[in-house]
Amino acid sequence: MVIIVITIALIAIGTLAFRPTPTPGCTSPPGFNCNFIAISTNGILTAKISQAIGSPLVINGAACADQQNYTSDAPRYGNIGVNAIPSYYPISSVYETGNYPPGNTIYSGGYYVFYVYCYQLGASVAKGNIGSQFTGYLWLNYTIPNYGSQVQKIATFTAEYS
Repeated sequence: MVIIVITIALIAIGTLAFRPTPTPGCTSPPGFNCNFIAISTNGILTAKISQAIGSPLVINGAACADQQNYTSDAPRYGNIGVNAIPSYYPISSVYETGNYPPGNTIYSGGYYVFYVYCYQLGASVAKGNIGSQFTGYLWLNYTIPNYGSQVQKIATFTAEYS
């Protein structure tokens, strides 16, 4: 009996100790590419995203969240020009220096560096300790001239807080 209890305990400890953690990285759909992605301890995501869809994109807003909306491919929480209540979510202080995205254009073959708060359960900013990980999504609300606007998930990522 003691051997069975010890065996079960060792298996449980081994399972917890060897559980794989997600590798930091980023994937994006066709037409977009993650060139760089990082998250700071205060919850600001820095993402260098390039596009090659064959047309310029006029940025209306960007969003980062750990969950997708239950009814559509949109963020469950937060951000500029993407959710219905953008005033609820703060604008990254980096935008105050002239990097606010709405109205900027990403040309096909070009890139844009986004600085956007990431949100997590409870609609709070996703702050973390150095070395811990955040897994989430980056959405872009954009307009293709003479075509219309849409919200699209442009990255799925795991990043370490730094």
